[in-house]
Amino acid sequence: MMGEFVALIDVIPEDIEVDFEEFVLKLKKVLPDTAVIEHFDIMPVAFGLKKVRLRVRYPEQWGGTDKLESLFGEVEGIQGIEGIAFSKA
Repeated sequence: MMGEFVALIDVIPEDIEVDFEEFVLKLKKVLPDTAVIEHFDIMPVAFGLKKVRLRVRYPEQWGGTDKLESLFGEVEGIQGIEGIAFSKA
């Protein structure tokens, strides 16, 4: 059986006035059933802008964070996506 990875991914919305609960729901919707957002934190970036740091559990065969980043990239209103770290779960 394949294992799982856990990744930390920062997603920066374009808008300062973003509803992060709603924003994270949109991010959850683009993930397949094999991937899950386990936790998230809202963190300041600069000038009132905030980002969400997601902890995502996903299938090991995806490897690094590229697939997650491209899935999250389908969500509108994103300024930046950055894979911070990933490791075996």
